[in-house]
Amino acid sequence: MFVYRWEQTEKMLRQVRDHDGSPYEGILVEYVNPANGEPVYKTMTFFIQMLRPGEKLLPVRQNASLIYTVFSGRGTSIVGGQTFDWEPFDTFCVPGGEWLEHVNGSASEDSILLVSSDEPTLRKLGFSLKHGRDRNGDLIVLESSTRSA
Repeated sequence: MFVYRWEQTEKMLRQVRDHDGSPYEGILVEYVNPANGEPVYKTMTFFIQMLRPGEKLLPVRQNASLIYTVFSGRGTSIVGGQTFDWEPFDTFCVPGGEWLEHVNGSASEDSILLVSSDEPTLRKLGFSLKHGRDRNGDLIVLESSTRSA
């Protein structure tokens, strides 16, 4: 139903690349339904994630499951304590509840990842959780939509 052209995405990434971004997600932009601003599908959403040269993200854990496809660049991700090196066209999954860290291995090139997630389902059900570790290693809540019983 919708077409998201790479040229538009690339232009937007150039516009935001100098923003601080998130220490947990770098530059992360969600593809949304242009008619209502919600995720493209009721149960799935898609992001484009940019890691700038040499960027190392802080550990993050969420209960949403994630699928990463490397569009460009090279780097390393630590998923549940295991290290995975990646390059263009690699795909890897992060099960909900696993700790995740990304590192852009290049000192001169951006890394671009396409991310698919079941976050919308968890948000609608009121079960979305996201935690991170700060630079001191302390656990912090980044997002919580849990409902009281």
